[in-house]
Amino acid sequence: MKPIYFPFTHISEPVLEALSAFFKQIIVYQPSSLNIPESMQKQADSNLLEIRIPVKGDENKIDGIVKDYKSWANIHQGSEMAFFKTKPDMIPFFGEFSTSQIKADIKKKEQKQQNEKKQDSLLNARIFLHMAQEFDSQNWEINKELLLLEEKASDLIDDLKGEDELSFKGNDREKALKIDYQSDYMTPDRIIAWTHLLQYDRDMSNLFITNSRSAIEHLVEKTPEAKIVLSIDSIPLTNSRDKKTEKWQESLIKQLELLLENSLPASEDIKIKSPFDKDDGKKVSLTLYLVPGESPYKFFTRIAWHKTPVKEINKEAGFNSTLIGFVEF
Repeated sequence: MKPIYFPFTHISEPVLEALSAFFKQIIVYQPSSLNIPESMQKQADSNLLEIRIPVKGDENKIDGIVKDYKSWANIHQGSEMAFFKTKPDMIPFFGEFSTSQIKADIKKKEQKQQNEKKQDSLLNARIFLHMAQEFDSQNWEINKELLLLEEKASDLIDDLKGEDELSFKGNDREKALKIDYQSDYMTPDRIIAWTHLLQYDRDMSNLFITNSRSAIEHLVEKTPEAKIVLSIDSIPLTNSRDKKTEKWQESLIKQLELLLENSLPASEDIKIKSPFDKDDGKKVSLTLYLVPGESPYKFFTRIAWHKTPVKEINKEAGFNSTLIGFVEF
């Protein structure tokens, strides 16, 4: 059982580090094989990530539309990412800024006409996820630069005061984690678009993980039957992958598999003790919700109000329940 990260296709290094405190490897979907972030590819090469592309094809079409949109956005809004900041309640390619309208603006047509053909919702979802991924990546890079500036300013002040230069550096990792807030933008729309990819995953897990409080709150609000079945805190962030950590992670997975087999939402029956010392540094926590009686396909398509009309998709995958995890820093 491997956890699938949602509802994003971009994952920053600090977030991956936090999730890796609990799990050996994290699955992250990509909307296509185009422009996979270099940092994520490195993590995949080190076996921390499994990059999965549930839907393939139309790469040239997607690439062309994304480039057209960037050109359109640069002309009309001054920045290719401005759409996400100035229109937080709208989703490109699903709303008024449809592909046909963007092309109409680019070609400077005098009249705009609605496309009478039914839009390809899967293609639109993949395009949106590409734009969202680039936004998340740029947002993280900007935040990193801001963190470096803050560090330099703090070092300068320490030098002037004659204080210990390590006073700031001890909190670097904690600060880096707290500035990674890509999850605040357009959560319901991200879930809808991401669910399109999930429905084409033929090796679907029934364990899902996120660091987005808005995402977990959105899902729980729409699922009153979801119950907290496990809470683990005081797990330290560590760059090492020693045998003690791996053994504990394997034990956690076994406990979750037993939980799903029995479908018993009783947190008091599950005891997973942290093997780490209390003073091991920065800690992260994990809260797990069980959604009984719903496979991942049923659960996410109900939340997203969208089902892919393809008969050969394995909708059930043999699962009767779904686990949703929230990692908090």
